[in-house]
This record gives sequence, structure tokens and C-alpha cells, in this order.
Amino acid sequence: MIKTVDIVTNDLPRELQRIAAKNSIPISRLYIDINAVETSYKDETKNLVEIPTHELNRYTDEDSLRDSSIQFEQQYDVTVKPYYKGYPFEKMISEIEFEENDTLAYLVIKKGSILNYYDDLYEDFLDYIAEQKLRSSIMLYLFDTDYQAAIKGLVDVIKQIKTITFKEDKKILVSQGIDAIESVNADIYMNIEEKNEVGDEDNEGKVDYANRGFLLSCTAGEQLFEFIKPQQGKHGRNCRGEILEVETINLDAKPTFSIEDGIEVQDSFENIKYLSKKSGYLVKKGNQYDVSNSIDVSEISFKTTGTINSDLDSEISINVVKDDPLEDAIEEGMHVKVQKITIKGSVGPNTEIEARDIVINGQTHGDSSIKCANANIRLHKGKIVARRVEVETLEGGEIIADIAIVKNAMRGKIRAKTIEIEMLGSHVIMEASKYIQIQRIRGEENRFILDTSVDSGFNVSKDDDQAYFKKTEDELKTLIKAFKDITVKVKNSLEPCDKIRAAIIKSQKQGIEISPAIIQKFKQCKVLKVHYQKQKERIEHKKETYSKLKEKLINTGSNIFDAKIILSEALKGYNHIAYKLNNPEREIELNTNGTMNKKIFQLEEDEDGILKIVNLN
Repeated sequence: MIKTVDIVTNDLPRELQRIAAKNSIPISRLYIDINAVETSYKDETKNLVEIPTHELNRYTDEDSLRDSSIQFEQQYDVTVKPYYKGYPFEKMISEIEFEENDTLAYLVIKKGSILNYYDDLYEDFLDYIAEQKLRSSIMLYLFDTDYQAAIKGLVDVIKQIKTITFKEDKKILVSQGIDAIESVNADIYMNIEEKNEVGDEDNEGKVDYANRGFLLSCTAGEQLFEFIKPQQGKHGRNCRGEILEVETINLDAKPTFSIEDGIEVQDSFENIKYLSKKSGYLVKKGNQYDVSNSIDVSEISFKTTGTINSDLDSEISINVVKDDPLEDAIEEGMHVKVQKITIKGSVGPNTEIEARDIVINGQTHGDSSIKCANANIRLHKGKIVARRVEVETLEGGEIIADIAIVKNAMRGKIRAKTIEIEMLGSHVIMEASKYIQIQRIRGEENRFILDTSVDSGFNVSKDDDQAYFKKTEDELKTLIKAFKDITVKVKNSLEPCDKIRAAIIKSQKQGIEISPAIIQKFKQCKVLKVHYQKQKERIEHKKETYSKLKEKLINTGSNIFDAKIILSEALKGYNHIAYKLNNPEREIELNTNGTMNKKIFQLEEDEDGILKIVNLN
């Protein structure tokens, strides 16, 4: 039979293991009476200094528990006994369960445990919990939680029913350390590169190596990148009193780059955000960043720029200058998307250009494709879809537009609402919904087609105009909502900003140094007012665009009898004229000859309801 053993130790689990081995019994058949607990800490000389019980609260606050220079130690005076017959917790099945790096410790009473009520059950239950904590090397007092109320409630229930059998596990938090706060290393987060998907893979896992992010487009107020400031973490301590160390980092780390006037800086405790002050693209020269609107390049090719894919709403202008007439300014296979582009040179085969405004002083290849709002091209051989197109020489190319103005139409195809040609050659196909106007005619075998369904350079129906109108309407609603929000911010900041301004003026008059914090706040006031003004201007511009589109949709629609061919001189030789009608679908055709020398061709209906094309002055 094991004898009662009195021991003083700072490692109770080791002593219990020794006693159990010596007496050949399981540790679980031993229980402990706690006689005294002595808590100490090691001072700078590593000597143990006892903490009086009444001073323990000084060492349970957050600062002390996070202080890695304080090493706690506890010594326990206990009596170890074997279970005796009638031991009240003999049928208690429990264990200590740790979580969160051992900063949380729970007593888990297992399903099937049995407890009977007796008068001292509450006090003995608390002693039982303390015993279980010591078995798991949990320090007493320093990390105690307020679990007494939970135990009191449980005991009150047992008192009423006399005996309880736990139908499921019951979990009680009995000790809580303090979690470490991890250090934050300095870092740069490039938001703009993620937005532009530079180097991303497609659905098939292939990387478009032509898209190297030559231009990273941005809009006003957009966050370009962010510098995460370094923050030293704080040590934690688990329920056993062990320090949970965190990385010591360099708090002096600063951004290794500088910025120019096109970028706004927003400095806070945690980070520095860099925002674009205007629409454009991000420029990097060495370690210096800026936002610009215009760039000059010698060519657009795979080896120099790669694909250029910017937002059409970003105010970016590219000037491409290629002096060599034997090489293309935009090389074969290149894709370009930019708000405005001027090309002093030629466009190569299999190129695709999308822009709002395009000027090409060279020629377009027959296998090139352009989509834009406005275009001015010297020699056109490819295909263009636009709102307004001006071409000096059309030589086999195709124009699809609202308005097409051609100086010399040698051959090719034009489809537009209105077509104006200064000099018409031969083998040109012209389709218009309103009129075709020719000044001089030098050729023949041309086709003139009047068709009211030709109503948009981007779509042969009205759907595009409707979609553009709806897009503008939605954008206007979004701008108005954002403007209301910034108006509230401006109104709320008027009084504080006025006070800051008055404080700065007063300090200047008194010759007192103005603190950097006050200056920073004053700058924030100015930035807010600038944002307010810009937002107001954007709304006015969008309202004007919206009104014009609305008026345009109302007035859209052509009458086939108003559609005509207007000549400054008579047609020569053989040409074909056709009017396309709906309801029912049919064509009214006329082949011209030398006798038709009057200046206007249009559709008329005679007294018998017969439609015919007439030639008149």
C-alpha cells in the first residue's frame, strides 16, 4: 500500500511520475493536496525573488506578462496520496486541453463522468481543478480565469438532482495566457500591377509574354501601391509561464523610392498609401515614381514595349515616331489599347488598335484592325470601325463609321451614316443612311447604296448607342452618389480645417514653430477640397455627355426619301445606285450612263405608287 508523501517541488509532473513508478501504480490513481504555493521571479542577476501573495496582481497585467526579462517560477508544497475508497472524483473523467499556443487551457469533463453531491463539493471541485492544472504544468494565480461562477452553477444543479451523469463533454476555461502580437515587416504591395494582370496566366496556363506592363494605367484617386510600415510585435506568454517570442525587426526601414507631384501620399500609423492625382499611367525612372499622361516611343514591338493594354478612360497619350520607311512603327501582331495614339509611321499586319482618338501619318496594312471614336489616317488599306473617320487616301481599305470623310477614294468600301468624298476614283462601294456627297469624279464602276439601317459605326443597329447611353447614365448615378459623400465630408471638415488654418496663421505671427502633424492635417484639408472640385467637374462633364446622348437617341432615325447622293459634277461612265427598303425588304436599283448629268440622285414615288430613283438638280 502506497504511503502518503509530502514533497516540495517546482516540477510536480516529474515527481508524480517518480512516485507512481516507485509504487507500480498509474499516475491517475494518485491525487494531490496543495499545502502552499510560492511564486518567484528571476532578477537581473538570475537570483530568485519571491513575490508576496498580495503583490501577485502587479505581475498579472499585460506589460508584465509580455516582458521577456521576467521569468516566473513556482514551487509547490503538496501531499501526494493514493485514491481512497469513496474519493468523490473517482468517477470523474477529465483532461486539460490546450489551444492557441497553449495560451488557453480548458478543463474538459468527459461524457460519462459521474458526480454526487455533498456539502463540501464546491470547495473540493475548485481544489480538483487546481490539481489538474498542476498536473499539466499550468502556473496557479498568474493566469487564472473566473471559472468559480461556472463551477458554483454546476454544483447548484447537482445539489438539486443529487447525482449527475454528463451526457456530453463539458468544457470550462480555467487558465488564460496572453497571445503574442506578431511583428510586421516592411513591405511594398503593388496594387497597380495586380490590376493590370502583368505576367498572369490565361485559362490554359499560358503567360502572354508580350504583356510586360509597359504602361500601367491608372485613374484619379486610384491606389497605386502601398508601403507597409514595420511594427515590432509583442511577446506573449502561455499558461505555463513560458515566453512566446516574436521576431525582432528593423523599425527604421523606409521606402527606398521617391515620388513626384503626380502622386499623392497618405501617411498613417500602419502604412503609407500612394494614390494617383490624375488619370494616366505610372512612370518609373530608377527609384522615382510619377503619374504622366503622355509618352513618346520609337516603336511598338514585342522587343521594346510588348502589348499595351490601358484603360480607355485613363488620360494616356502615346506618340509613336518611326523615321525608317522600311519598318513599321507598330510591328506585326501587336495589340494596343490606349485613349489617344499618334503614329508617325505605318501600322503592320495583324495589328489591333483600340483607342478614342487615333492619328496615323503613315499607312495601315491590309490585315490591320482599328476601333476608335475619332481617326485621322493618311493612307488606309486595313479595316477601321469608328464614330468619325477622316482619310486622305483610301486604297482598298474598309471604313465603318458614323461620319466618313475621304479626300481620295481610289478603291475600297465605306459604310457610314454620312459619306463625304473629295475625289472619287473607281471600284468604291459606298453605303450610307443619310447622304453621299462627292466633289470630283475621276473614275467609274462604283456602287452607291442608301440604307437607313446604317446607323452606327460600332453596330449596324441602335443597340450600341443604347448601351453607351445606359453606361453613361449608370456612371452619372455613381458619380452623383460619390459627390454626395464627399460633400458631406467637406462640410464636416470646414470647421476643423478653419481652426487648423487659424492655428497655423497664429503660430506664424507669433514666430512659433508649426508642428509637422498640424501641417499634415492642413495638407489633408487641401487635398479633400481638390478632390471635391474635381468630382464636381467630372459630374458636370458627364451630365453634358448624358444630355447629348439623350437628344441624339430622340432624334435618331432616317427617312429613306431624305437619303440622297449629292454631286458637284456629273457621274462618269457606268455606276450602280441602289436604295434598300424594309417592309417588305426590296431594292430599287439604277445603273447610270452618260445621259444622267444632273447633280442629285434620290428616291421618289410617282402618282401610281411606283418607286424609282431620279436624277435632278
